[in-house]
Amino acid sequence: MTEHWTREHAAERLRRPGAHDDKYRRGVLGLRTGSARYPGAAVLGASAAWRTGAGMVRYLPGHDEDPPYGLPAPAAAVLAAHPETVFGPGRCDAWVIGSGTDPAARSALEQSELLELLHGSAPVVVDAGALDLVPRPSADRAPLILTPHAGEFERLWERTMRAPLPREWVARPPADAEAGGNGAAARQEAARRLAERLDATLLLKGSLTLIASPGGRVLSCGPATPWLASAGTGDVLAGILGALVAARSAEVRDDRESLGPLGATAAVLHDAAARTASGDPAATAAGRPITAGDVAQAIPAAWRALV
Repeated sequence: MTEHWTREHAAERLRRPGAHDDKYRRGVLGLRTGSARYPGAAVLGASAAWRTGAGMVRYLPGHDEDPPYGLPAPAAAVLAAHPETVFGPGRCDAWVIGSGTDPAARSALEQSELLELLHGSAPVVVDAGALDLVPRPSADRAPLILTPHAGEFERLWERTMRAPLPREWVARPPADAEAGGNGAAARQEAARRLAERLDATLLLKGSLTLIASPGGRVLSCGPATPWLASAGTGDVLAGILGALVAARSAEVRDDRESLGPLGATAAVLHDAAARTASGDPAATAAGRPITAGDVAQAIPAAWRALV
């Protein structure tokens, strides 16, 4: 049975700093995101992480080609947007990897270093271009939460299950299916089965976002405002989620099932920020067009409204 994750549930998971906190206790998030062709993904993820309350954001650029079209390197773009960001290796309580990267352009060195993170102890948010690296369950694997959209979910399923998805699966279900009509049950069951097989938490993005834990729990959030359906908003969601996981890293290491509620909370905050930015509190598309950057900018106001 699927549980609906509400704004009230999310508010309980948003960690407020206390008098004895410092930047390390609030969580240090490491980013291995963005690329020569997509430096904006690194900026959006860093912006979202900072505005979600990370104590420190550490950026490690990948081993990439020279930027085309006169674009800045991802590290330079992040520095220009957020000079408070720290660069280079060091302590990290959680990681976000894969946003704005292309597996086809990944070097052997980059792959080796990402696999090292996936087999480390710190929790990892695995997005976009790193989903193909998710290793088989093992005792030395980090706690993982994967954030595929429907197409990426299909590829993950086929690679993992070595079989096509059930006939009832619909990549982009109509509104009635999202709300619980035909197709909803198939999406929930597919997410649950894949999370169990991968022994990882899955956040299946959509108007109605599903979060499936390997223990069998399935949470749902939404429907979200339709204004979120634009380029770059997934990078913002990954940054939000990374900051939330970093703040509760010790809890996640002790209980990997806690990634499910954190993923659902990230989805709720992401939607709340988009509604704030678009002026669409009822999620009816009656607001105004927004960009992913607008969503990141609105996170603090959305946080305040939730708590």
